Amino acid sequence: MADERAEEIRELMEKARADTLNLFETARENDLTESPGFGFRPIIWHLAHIGVFEAYWLLQKLGGQHAPDERYESIFDPIRTPREESKNLPSRREMEQYLKRVRDAAFRVLDRTSFDEGNELVRDAYIFHLVLEHEYQHQETLAYLLHLLDPAKKTRPANPTNDTHDFDGDIQSATATEPGMIAIPEGEFEMGAVWNSFAYDNELPPQTIRVPAFKIDRLLVTNEEYAHFVDEGGYVQREWWSDEGWSAREREGWAMPLYWSKAIEGWRARRMFDEGLLDAAHPVAGISWFEAEAYARFANKRLPTEAEWERAASTAGGAEGDGPAREPKRRFSWGESEPTTALCNFNNHFWGTTRVGSFPQGASAHGCLDMTGNVWEWTADPFGPFPGFKPFPYPEYSEAWFDGNHRVLKGGSWATRPSVLRTSFRNFFRRHFRIAFAGLRCAADA
Repeated sequence: MADERAEEIRELMEKARADTLNLFETARENDLTESPGFGFRPIIWHLAHIGVFEAYWLLQKLGGQHAPDERYESIFDPIRTPREESKNLPSRREMEQYLKRVRDAAFRVLDRTSFDEGNELVRDAYIFHLVLEHEYQHQETLAYLLHLLDPAKKTRPANPTNDTHDFDGDIQSATATEPGMIAIPEGEFEMGAVWNSFAYDNELPPQTIRVPAFKIDRLLVTNEEYAHFVDEGGYVQREWWSDEGWSAREREGWAMPLYWSKAIEGWRARRMFDEGLLDAAHPVAGISWFEAEAYARFANKRLPTEAEWERAASTAGGAEGDGPAREPKRRFSWGESEPTTALCNFNNHFWGTTRVGSFPQGASAHGCLDMTGNVWEWTADPFGPFPGFKPFPYPEYSEAWFDGNHRVLKGGSWATRPSVLRTSFRNFFRRHFRIAFAGLRCAADA
């Protein structure tokens, strides 16, 4: 059994690393060694950082070994080396050699690991899944940063594992479900991670909570809807913005979503590999929490709370669902089956957003579409601990960001890896953050 588990982990780690390296085929090394903008570290910094994290947890903490390279420990530690000092980095070739040394040693540790149920780090292979999820999340961060680069500097990499053979329809002509709001009745549900599988400390412990009745949009807010907000003076009319939001808008000079531009023929947008007229039926993305909040107010609605969003995404429709017979919480909006391109837009399969409503098979039980994948969805709530929260295995992942300035995002994006799409996963960004593939779905009181 232990050998089977080790082999499964080995395969997952090898697949994740192949996906990481494939992302670096998108652009030339020279374009990866400079900051892509907004003061972010050079894109290539993330390549070795992934290895340093793996070395720390698998070689040092689990294997009891010394750091394989003290210089890398310093350069690629985000705390010891701030963004502005992440310069004069090693070459990609040297970084990949480091990654191989770490990985070979990590597999040796894996081969001799006993998955002792009494040890929290190795119970259910926790520490290996922590390393995997860290790499998955940095893969999405890499997609954000690569998106900042001029499309002329990038080419779509060949990736035979990310085909779309199982998409049952035509992405370009799929007809979205009619917009509108869905009434969610008052009821109880289990919020947080309830499954016997990897979860971050901030998803735990799960809690049974009662959510008052509310309404939530069936569809994500589209580019067309958001363009109406912009055209109606949404960025110049103070009434739609909170005090902090208006200050951020003025300070940052926001006049439209990130990547948008205005031309004679209409709104245009930069995509990962090209630029063209705005796709009206695609979800708006590249907006901060402040912008999402302002739009919702303009639409005479509001952002959903985290609990409202998770109830709409993961519980059964119909009656309240109270009592022991209620349907188990769904890992993904459609249920337990693994994500495919027939169910949602994820894992860089399409390298961009898709029309809202293109995946009816992936609808939640309540009838909401695109609650898994396409774009992350801002919620109203600050990122904070659940009752009974315990930091594990390190406070810097969650606890350090319980600062009141971060907001929770749910659902995943077109670049999110499958396991991170779980309905309990809590993404979190500062309220002014715009480079994420994030949009919104509005809610309202019942």
